[in-house]
Amino acid sequence: MWRDCAGQRTWYHVDAAWGGAALASERLRELLGGIELADSITIDAHKWFATTMGCGMFLTRHPKLLSETFRTTTSFMPSELTGLDPYLNSVQWSRRFMGLRLFLALGAAGWSGYAAHVERATAVTGYIRRRLLERGWTVANDSPLAVLCVLPPPGSVAVREIVQRVLATGQAWVAPAAFEGRDVVRICATHGETSRQDTDVLVNALQQAAR
Repeated sequence: MWRDCAGQRTWYHVDAAWGGAALASERLRELLGGIELADSITIDAHKWFATTMGCGMFLTRHPKLLSETFRTTTSFMPSELTGLDPYLNSVQWSRRFMGLRLFLALGAAGWSGYAAHVERATAVTGYIRRRLLERGWTVANDSPLAVLCVLPPPGSVAVREIVQRVLATGQAWVAPAAFEGRDVVRICATHGETSRQDTDVLVNALQQAAR
């Protein structure tokens, strides 16, 4: 893909909104091999980087072009600098310091802390996967990351009905999704305090809802 874009002089963007956090883990980083060739990358820190809503990242190897894209000047703005000046390089002039949330989290946990967070989430998801397979469920997606798309055993009620029943219990949260033309139950276990007991509650809720 990168070679095709480079040959056509086309901007190569990678949407790593959720999975980009795998970069923090030396063990999982290789799954994103080639991402360093992208012209730009987006990562939502409020997802697997565990900050609050609204915190996101846009990374590019072309800072000058980025600056030109978002640069704007007016007579009432106090700066005319063409470098990385917040008055000239943001579409939100009066804005909250969203990046502070990520900076503080990195300062407290560091990359090693984030690596542990990401790897723990994959282990939690692996446990859910094994429990559901033992009960006749089918895993639709082949991913080593912490998103699981599953199909209920044959003879179960429809996927969307299963999801509605689970949500109605208030015990767990799952979502319906479309994967390769089929409805699946999407499970995303990324909360840092998700316990073995929590996952057992989820599996039991899914089992009950599928009947």
